[in-house]
Amino acid sequence: MGAPEGGPPMGAAAPTAAAGAHELGPDGGASVPRRRRRTALWAVLLVGLAFASVIQNWSDNQSSHYDLIRALDAGRTTIDAGPYRTKDKAYYKGHWYSARAPGLAIYSLPFYELINAVDAPALARSSQALRGEDEMIYFVGLWGSVLPGLVMLLLVWRIAERFEPGYGGPTAVVLGLGTMVLPFSTLMFSHVFAATLGFAAFALMVRERAGPPRPLLLAAAGVLMGYAIASEYPLALVAAVLGLYLLSRQGALAPRPLATRAGAYVLGGLVGIVPLLLYNHAAFHSWTHLAYSNIPQQHKGFFGITAPSLRVLATLLFDSRGLLTLSPVLAMGGVGTVLLYRRGHRAEALTIAGVCVLYLGYNSGYYLPFGGGSPGPRFLITMLPFLAFPIALALRRFPGPTLALAAVSITTTAIATITHPLVGYENETVIWMRLLGKGSFQPTIASAFGLGRGWGAIWPFLLAAAGAIWLCVRSTPRLRLPGRDLGAGLLALTAWALFAALAPTLLGIDHQGLESIVKAGDHTALNLTLHNGARYPLRTLAPVAAGAGLLALAAMRLLRSDAGPPSAPPATRATARSPALSG
Repeated sequence: MGAPEGGPPMGAAAPTAAAGAHELGPDGGASVPRRRRRTALWAVLLVGLAFASVIQNWSDNQSSHYDLIRALDAGRTTIDAGPYRTKDKAYYKGHWYSARAPGLAIYSLPFYELINAVDAPALARSSQALRGEDEMIYFVGLWGSVLPGLVMLLLVWRIAERFEPGYGGPTAVVLGLGTMVLPFSTLMFSHVFAATLGFAAFALMVRERAGPPRPLLLAAAGVLMGYAIASEYPLALVAAVLGLYLLSRQGALAPRPLATRAGAYVLGGLVGIVPLLLYNHAAFHSWTHLAYSNIPQQHKGFFGITAPSLRVLATLLFDSRGLLTLSPVLAMGGVGTVLLYRRGHRAEALTIAGVCVLYLGYNSGYYLPFGGGSPGPRFLITMLPFLAFPIALALRRFPGPTLALAAVSITTTAIATITHPLVGYENETVIWMRLLGKGSFQPTIASAFGLGRGWGAIWPFLLAAAGAIWLCVRSTPRLRLPGRDLGAGLLALTAWALFAALAPTLLGIDHQGLESIVKAGDHTALNLTLHNGARYPLRTLAPVAAGAGLLALAAMRLLRSDAGPPSAPPATRATARSPALSG
């Protein structure tokens, strides 16, 4: 068995860092000062605080999870008497059931019982934040969404550090503030929770791959993947890709290692999926019956999924709520994946590509691509941590475009999150800038103390997010921004701004997205009068976000102008290929 690139042979003692000064990077080369690591950790924790500061209004999806939690607490599985009238439910043999997979509800149940024991419902009902609604969904979401979101960022930080020491903190902050992870860590949907479980399984496999064979780690990864499937059924796609990843290790296809490694992973997966089977049996008297099978729209194709469509794929990526329109920094994640492959980490790069291709394919064949009211294609959240950690490589190699697009992504996502994240249509995204101009925001923890929903209450989120960005800058190795990188950043900004402001409408991408909503049963989607006739919904947001990108480039240019030339990566990273880390 080979060693990680540039590192000691497996089993050999690793060099120790000078006391309290540095720690060696995982490749045995570059070291990261512990002070910078601590600063990066605080930056990530502040992003988690930003998640926790926002109290979002309830929605059908959140209510469905919450009703199921209350039902399980009462010893039943039906939600006939749920406190909120949710549309996300299924009718089966005279009763209504939550249409959501039960994993998030089962995980959240102990916390729900704990906060009930300390009379949290009374506090929720008396709060001034949500205008007559209670805040129990927010309280449960601290456990079910905020904590998983923070764990995801910590995992991305550690994995990115493994492949590009010193750049994991900025990568995690960008993922947390500049992608759909931000709004959905403030909403009690299951996407962030399930995605964290899937990425945690990958992180365990990366750790196992870098050392001696450890079937127990693979079994633990299997348990995580099994429960991820119990929380969101499409995570089975990630389970399949990770199964190939664990078999890509040198010698893993020999009969004995194959049986040991694959057996541990599969056995762990079966253990992880047991809660889903038990729930199905308790609810439907069948181990395999899913509530989804009782929703009429799911009867077309395989649970609502038909052949992938290139037209739908274009809307998922490029319309006014498109993944790359609102979070263009993810394109640099693709660049980083290529860099990862070229460095010899082929198995990891192919794993990222496999997860992305399968999720884009499945989502482009789904009858409701954006999942209804959502700031973006929420079903793609699972692939975000996989696509995000290679941003660390892109940030070092192409700092100009990566920094500029990161600033754009943070601006667009933050504005959507604090104003009205659950927009229903592509051309309804115009509401974000209108609400920002009026100073009308989602309530925060300050709102709970009577500070309203304007600028006087949004400061907890803005303060936490700004602190995270500042500490992120402090933790990043000193990089210069020479003219070539500055020019590349300006070019990326210009291209994005023009595309986001004009292309979705001129190319008809928004219109195609609205047609898919009409086909799903909502015939008001194409009524532009209903949406104030907005035909270029991002024409105001795009210049504002581009301005943020310009400020970021200018700040980098000024702050790092006295830095020396960036250190070249060790030659072993660019040329050597370790059997332990190559595909």
